[in-house]
Amino acid sequence: MTAGSTLLVCFDGLRRDRARAERMPHLARFMAAGADMINARSVFPSETRVASTSTVTGCPPGLHGLVANQFIHRQVAPDGLFNTASHEALARADALGVLLDRESLGQRLARAGKSFAVVSTATPGATYMMSYGAAKLGQPLFSVHEGVGTPALMERAAAGFGPVPAAATPNTNRIDYAARVLTDIVYPEHRPDLAIFWMSDPDITSHGFGIDAPETIAAQRGCDEAFGRILDFWQSGDGPENIIVMSDHGHITGSARFDIAAALPDYAGLISPGTFSGLYLPDPSRQTIAAAVERLAAEPFCGLIFVNMPGDPEASVPGAIPASVMGGGHSRSAPVSFTLRASPAATAGEPETCLFAGGIEPGGGMHGGLTRGELSTVLAGAGPAFRTGFVSHTPCWLPDIAPTLLAILGLPADGTSGRALAETLTCRDHPAPAVTRRTLHASIGDHQQHVEQWLVDGRPITDFGWSAARGEAPA
Repeated sequence: MTAGSTLLVCFDGLRRDRARAERMPHLARFMAAGADMINARSVFPSETRVASTSTVTGCPPGLHGLVANQFIHRQVAPDGLFNTASHEALARADALGVLLDRESLGQRLARAGKSFAVVSTATPGATYMMSYGAAKLGQPLFSVHEGVGTPALMERAAAGFGPVPAAATPNTNRIDYAARVLTDIVYPEHRPDLAIFWMSDPDITSHGFGIDAPETIAAQRGCDEAFGRILDFWQSGDGPENIIVMSDHGHITGSARFDIAAALPDYAGLISPGTFSGLYLPDPSRQTIAAAVERLAAEPFCGLIFVNMPGDPEASVPGAIPASVMGGGHSRSAPVSFTLRASPAATAGEPETCLFAGGIEPGGGMHGGLTRGELSTVLAGAGPAFRTGFVSHTPCWLPDIAPTLLAILGLPADGTSGRALAETLTCRDHPAPAVTRRTLHASIGDHQQHVEQWLVDGRPITDFGWSAARGEAPA
């Protein structure tokens, strides 16, 4: 393969503390042998399409513009929610020029004359974003969903391996099929300089059964076995030089379903509901935003509250934190956004819990908010580009992945806001970054909220956040 060629492997929804050797021995050995970034974090909101877009643009949502898994975007969806799970909806936004404000990895590699490929079992929307521009650029894309992948590769896979298996939880059969496409077709026939292999588990199985359910543990093992076969292929010398493994977010336990619209009838039609919710006020002024924050803060279901003040994204009102300091604050972001209430784990080692708006049953896995369990991710690399047996304590997050990949490939990272993780690379020509810590506070009435962040060379990375009534313990 070409110098610097790299495969990025994502285990969707894998909490860092659940990437254990007894569940995922191949992954654990890989992480121990290479460079392991133990303080890796997701973006906020910790949602898959936001996360996949941040990964391939090297920017948080406040810069790239895909601000939530679903949100109010009247130019694209005049009468409802813009649901980014749909690749057709994303294509409509793209055609209107109101989807993405930063270049993707695929676009950057095409501009540099390098090859790029994606093999994904994720949703059509997540696959569309991680492969943004692939169809127009002639880059090979495989998806387990009909109508998403590039026709030539989809036809080649069907001819070689038969039809894509049916979706299931665990989704192991589809993941195994996709892994064969990667090792038996994409690498031998396309030899990409950079490839992404995205596994939909353990995320979808955790949503259905819970983080530590037998089904989810089986899903983790299925992913790990597929990864083990990819490692065998890699070690044979036929694949890329380097492999980076990641997860896009973690999971906590959804404790109870909550109807946000019923609780806020005066804001009917203005809310994009979820664990992370947006309130799109029709006349967002300082007064209307402050009134909405005060109303939300009085509600027991409300977690953390953020504001995107028109014309002044660094400003705030009592009881809220500016979305911009969390990596948000795009023009498509809601003037007011909030999380549903999360609670700490009942006992050590158990996941935190939260209210949820739908999509799962109580006890299922959920994400989107700011607890440690949602934000703490897997990130490690191995191959000639990476240090061996190295543990990096330097905080990092998803927007750092693209600059690191570009550095390995010898390409510029202009337009990204992340940082190439030079401390993990064998060719280290930069001093270790300066790391400090800060706590952000906001309160109004009995509602308090706090966000813990690192500042890495001045760039904020959120560790976790919590909300509480006065005197309550943090989640």
